[in-house]
Amino acid sequence: MSPAILGGILLGAFLALCFWRILSRVGYTPWAAFLVFVPVVGQIILVVWLAFGHWPLLQYMEAWRRWSEQDRPGHGDDWA
Repeated sequence: MSPAILGGILLGAFLALCFWRILSRVGYTPWAAFLVFVPVVGQIILVVWLAFGHWPLLQYMEAWRRWSEQDRPGHGDDWA
């Protein structure tokens, strides 16, 4: 096996691992990281999806923020 092919395979595996971690942290399925192995188009799809998609993690954080800010009995400033 030539060094160029081996280097390409190792680079693809490294990129897949990086995208796997990024996708799992933002709430998407990490299996989409295998799009890296589709030449040129796969990486473009992943970057566009991450850049312009609505991350499930942000939806969860927004719901948490709204829940924590709502008026709950016994948790206001009027308790004094």
